[in-house]
Amino acid sequence: MRRLSPKHQFRLERKYRRRAALKFARPQWMKITKLVQWGVISFVLLYAVLFMEWDERGSPFDDLRNAVFGAVKGAFSTPAPPRPVQKGDQSRE
Repeated sequence: MRRLSPKHQFRLERKYRRRAALKFARPQWMKITKLVQWGVISFVLLYAVLFMEWDERGSPFDDLRNAVFGAVKGAFSTPAPPRPVQKGDQSRE
């Protein structure tokens, strides 16, 4: 390797780096790892904002928590049944 010219050494090193990068590339592994990392980051942030008890004074996200849990409760709960009309109310009119 020392007997080669610097230009030829650089060409061989560049070719080796490219071939090594192609050989050891794991695109599916990288994609899965990246998705898992973003999933963990998202989970931690959502947990910290919505569920974590910060201190006794409350958290800066209390208004957001109330809005989110109110929307979820409204979306997944059944409405209250209508109150029956009493016969006494109709006779007064």
